[in-house]
Amino acid sequence: MTVDLRRAPLGDLRAIDMRAREREFFEDGRAIFDRFRATWAGLDDAAWQLAGASTSDAGGPDWSYRDHLAHLAGWAELGVEIAGKGLATGRWPDDDEYGDFDQFNERLRADWQAVPPAEIRSRLISATDQLAELAGRLPPDVLRSDDAWGWIYMTLHGHQLDHLGIIEPWADRLRERQAEGDPFGPDPMAGTGDPAADQAAFWAEEADIYGTFSRLVDTVPAGLRGLFEVTPDWSLKDHVAHVGSWFHEGAGAIEDHLRSGGWRSGPAEGLDAWNARDLEALRPLPWAELRLRMDVARQRIRAAAHELDQADFRSADGWDWTYWDLAGHVRSHLAMVAPWCVRAGWPNADERPESPGSDPLDA
Repeated sequence: MTVDLRRAPLGDLRAIDMRAREREFFEDGRAIFDRFRATWAGLDDAAWQLAGASTSDAGGPDWSYRDHLAHLAGWAELGVEIAGKGLATGRWPDDDEYGDFDQFNERLRADWQAVPPAEIRSRLISATDQLAELAGRLPPDVLRSDDAWGWIYMTLHGHQLDHLGIIEPWADRLRERQAEGDPFGPDPMAGTGDPAADQAAFWAEEADIYGTFSRLVDTVPAGLRGLFEVTPDWSLKDHVAHVGSWFHEGAGAIEDHLRSGGWRSGPAEGLDAWNARDLEALRPLPWAELRLRMDVARQRIRAAAHELDQADFRSADGWDWTYWDLAGHVRSHLAMVAPWCVRAGWPNADERPESPGSDPLDA
């Protein structure tokens, strides 16, 4: 039975002899890296900074998700350098050239402290692709030799597997917090004291979150959008319908306020009952109609929110209908649906894609 490297328990992957002649080295690498990239699906950059993913083997501060990704990127870039020299000279370094690896890793960690998440993602992907290309130039016997294997395999496969055991569950816990509205930092309502800068930051965040959510849901094949497996009893189509409905409700609330000066309260029947009734009414509609409805409703609430003065925008009631509808709510649903959407695009174990493809969350 073929083990699906993208979906099987990590223990099953670790039990495989990846060095065996029958293994497809580069297919294995693509599958493991797909799984690795899925760990950041839907996750705020702010969540990357939180310490607690693991302790430091060198006695330093606890590692964050960001530290683990930067560590992999740093070693991937070192791997490119090492493989390039190995191809040119036939020489591969000894472990003792790096001294105490735990201390070396802490120094490497410090070198990446100022690198933002988007650059870490980009450099990790680029270095992994470069290393795979260099490895493809090695004769099979050289690739699987003791000297080369420890550097090529451990960077493209084994290193990622080691860290997946830590960051898969940690990223899942962070997404649960994001789905519950954790900002992973200061309350965004408080702002910085500079109203113009705060509003510019808000609209940039809103556009980024919605753009990511939209690109992600659009990648899912049509036949999978209605499956009730994304979250309990909800399909991807349901999530899109629900986000669009709350854009529509938020627009109505802000428009009412602009006319009357008062703020409407939430549904009298309660949020859960309202959401259930709303979904029941929308489920017969086709995907294309719900998808367009979401975009149109977003434009409506954005237009209304731009008419508010700053005091209203950042009042307790105003914030519920502006930030939470436009950014916080979408951000929450992004955390809920992103891993499922990414996995929906993965091939089955017996399919071999021609290339690793692109990930809408890599940017």
